[in-house]
Amino acid sequence: MAIGAGLIALAVASPVLGLVAVVYHAGLVIIATRDLALLPGRSGYVVKRMVPEPFSLGEPEGVTIEVENPAAAGLWARIADHAPGGLRPAPRELPGRFDERGVVKLGYRTYSPRRGAYTFGPVDLQVWRDEGWWRRQVRVPLPREVAVFPNVVAIKRIQLSLRRGLRAMAGMRRARPPGASTAFAGLRDYVRGDDMRRVSWTATARRDRPVMVEVEAERGQQVIIALDCGRLMTAPAGDLDKLDHAVNAALMLAWVAQAYGDRVGMMTFDDDVTGFIKPERGAAQLRRITEALYAIRPQYVEPDFGHAMTHLALRVGRRSMVVMLTDVQDPEASRELVAHALRLAARHLVLVVAMSDPAVLNARDAPIDTTSRAYEWAAAEEFVASRRESFELLRRGGVLGLDVVAGKLSPALVERYLELKERALL
Repeated sequence: MAIGAGLIALAVASPVLGLVAVVYHAGLVIIATRDLALLPGRSGYVVKRMVPEPFSLGEPEGVTIEVENPAAAGLWARIADHAPGGLRPAPRELPGRFDERGVVKLGYRTYSPRRGAYTFGPVDLQVWRDEGWWRRQVRVPLPREVAVFPNVVAIKRIQLSLRRGLRAMAGMRRARPPGASTAFAGLRDYVRGDDMRRVSWTATARRDRPVMVEVEAERGQQVIIALDCGRLMTAPAGDLDKLDHAVNAALMLAWVAQAYGDRVGMMTFDDDVTGFIKPERGAAQLRRITEALYAIRPQYVEPDFGHAMTHLALRVGRRSMVVMLTDVQDPEASRELVAHALRLAARHLVLVVAMSDPAVLNARDAPIDTTSRAYEWAAAEEFVASRRESFELLRRGGVLGLDVVAGKLSPALVERYLELKERALL
């Protein structure tokens, strides 16, 4: 085009150059028209979007876009999916090339920091030839409603581990206190420190190496998950807020407890009891709990622990393990929680679970190299120490406690449940 513009400028000096400019531009039009004709038209593209069903809260997951058009075989492509910004899609543009069948399949990653419903929009596609002059852009409508549920991917991982007989914490073995009722759980190889009274001599003779008999605590207990949805649970803790960390942990605990034969129930509360699912077993119960966890939202109100635990005591008569997912602060701020947890512990096994904010722990553990850092360290240390004091008050009253970094809450809670199960404390 620059050369053509130069020929037009020189045509003023010579009519011959004017004729050359006309011929030159006619050639450009022919070449450009031919290049455009070699690109497929706007119709004929078949686009598919493969997404997780459902998306999992706080879990990196993949979305795949597949475009098919036999007329586009061998052409270059660039795809942009109109994914919801709340899913944090990356990268937003995907370069690729159609294969000999006219198919291109590209993927990108998502990360879902919030539960809820989201809508995908159309897919934009650019297609061009090697050293081509044109790019044809096509927009293919592809609306789709998706939902971000509590982390079901983590459930699938632990499900696979349990099927393989693995444990989340290596080296832990089943145990029981004297007099606890037990059931046969399987055989395993001898490990130094095992009780020789549990050697299976028949299996040892057959395998030609020491084999131990594993036992586990009796099944059929009750686990109640009490989930605080009040103001303090709205605080961020890493990529998720504390309530979403608690939602993921509650779902994983419900699944593991159900897999171990226990009945699982759930209560949600803020300044009032907002939901109660009575303890049951089975897949239908897990669906009810999952749907309830998907729907809950935090409220900017102070939780009423007295009302919640009184409601729980009236609805649950049988001794159960009550897992209270909440936030613990200094003894004065947590006075109501401590008092009512101690009262509930007279009949039930109560476990109070709280999450430490990674930012606070980093402020306490980072080097102190400036005056401002010294003040920051002092504030973080005072906050952590006050939490320890509250947990100590709970422990003295017979209430179990678990204080863990938010990002490690789910596996830590499952391990604590399995430990209590094996010690037959439920």
